[in-house]
Amino acid sequence: MESATAGLGERRRKPQSRASYPARQRFALAGFALAIAAGVGAPALARFTGSPLEAALVTILAVGFVIMGWLIGRQVDALTEQSLEDPITRVGNRRHWEDCLGDELERAVKSRMPLSVLMLDVDNLKKLNDAHGHGCGDRALAIVGDVLLETCRSRDVPARFGGDEFAILLPRTRASEARVVAERIRAELARRRAGAGAPLDKLLTVSIGIADLDGAAEPRTPALFEAADQALYAAKQAGRDRIEVMKRRPTFSGVIILDERRRAKKKGSASA
Repeated sequence: MESATAGLGERRRKPQSRASYPARQRFALAGFALAIAAGVGAPALARFTGSPLEAALVTILAVGFVIMGWLIGRQVDALTEQSLEDPITRVGNRRHWEDCLGDELERAVKSRMPLSVLMLDVDNLKKLNDAHGHGCGDRALAIVGDVLLETCRSRDVPARFGGDEFAILLPRTRASEARVVAERIRAELARRRAGAGAPLDKLLTVSIGIADLDGAAEPRTPALFEAADQALYAAKQAGRDRIEVMKRRPTFSGVIILDERRRAKKKGSASA
C-alpha cells in the first residue's frame, strides 16, 4: 500500500476534463487534416493555374490551420478547467468531484483497492461573515483552499461543495492513511492561521470526517458520501476543530486489507 505522504513533492494538478485528449490536441489534429487536404490540392492548383505563388499561399494557409486549431483549443481547455474550478479557493467544484468519485469508486471495486472520502467543514465561517464581512469569510476560504492544494497528494481530488463545505477524494487510501492526510491539513492550517492576524487566528478551524469503503454501508457513491458526512457531523458535535473516522462496518469486505491477510497467513502457518 502506498504511503499517505507519497507525492507530496508534486504540486496539486488543476481540475481537468475527463476527455481522453485536450481540446488543443483535437483542434490541432483537425487543423492538420485541413492542412493535408490543402497540401494535396496545392500541386494540382499549381498545375491548373500555372502559378507556384498560389500553391505557396495554400501551403501557408494550411500551416495556419494547424496553428489556429492549437490556439483555439488551448482557449477551450482553459475555459473547461475554469468551469471545473471554484473561483475563491482554486480547488475543484462539486460537479468535477462527483464525476471523479464515480470513476474512482468503480475502479476501486473492480480492483479491490481501498478508497477514502474526507469531508471538511470550516467551523466559524458564518461568524466570520456576520461579524467581519464576507471579504473576511472569502479570505478564510482562500486560505483553506490553498492549504488543501499544498498538502493533498497529487492523486487526491479536493473540491469545495459550496458554503463552508469541502470534500477530498483519496484513491488507494484506507481510513487510517486518510487520517494522516487530515492531520497534516489541520497542522498546516494552524500554521497559516497563526500568521493570518485577527480574527482568523482565533476562528479559522476545520472539522473533518473520514470514511472509506469499509466504513460505508455498501460500495456505492451515496453510501460512501453519507458515511463521511456522518463522521463530519460527529466531529462537529464533539466540539469542532477535530477529526472523526467512521468505524468499519463488518458487512462489506470488498477491500483487501493486506495486514489482515498477513495475520491470517501467519496464523495458518503457526497452526500447521
